[in-house]
Amino acid sequence: DMSGIVMRISPSNGTSDLYRIAFDGSKKQQLTFGPRGAMNVEPAISPDGTKMAYSSDRSGNAMIYVYDFATKESKRLTYAGKYNASPAWSPDGTKIAFAGHVDNHFDIYVIDANGKNLTKVTSAKKTSGRAANNEDPSFSPDGRMILYRSDRSGHYQLYTTTVDGKNDYRLTFDKHTYLRPQWSPFLK
Repeated sequence: DMSGIVMRISPSNGTSDLYRIAFDGSKKQQLTFGPRGAMNVEPAISPDGTKMAYSSDRSGNAMIYVYDFATKESKRLTYAGKYNASPAWSPDGTKIAFAGHVDNHFDIYVIDANGKNLTKVTSAKKTSGRAANNEDPSFSPDGRMILYRSDRSGHYQLYTTTVDGKNDYRLTFDKHTYLRPQWSPFLK
């Protein structure tokens, strides 16, 4: 077992792969292998450290895959939409939230870690009536809420929702653009 950091490395051949590197830099293990030109990005390690969710366009469109550190195999988790990005694990490791691009906008979806029970969590509209983009999910430490960013107000602001999508709440009210919010494990 090698503890360390998972990172993306993009050599000059246009492929972007994920590697695990020891904290002292002594060992480097390649986790994903192309194919040529593929982007394997946005690694998210499961809470128990046995798996890694990530986004890859190896099948043509970017979808969510799960890599198993024990078997060294990747399995495709999502098949819906044009583009699936920014996977995030629930604290108990049973669910993965991600941003899915369907009908020209992003919404937050939750899927069981085994690929079953895909659920759409967001469906906000802009003042123009067009669908808003809802992106970059992060689970609360108790697993009941999801923090994300949405452009429904005209700027990317922060929102939370329950995992079933029924209780949506706006957190920020300013003109800033928020990127990749993360729920701190220390704030309950």
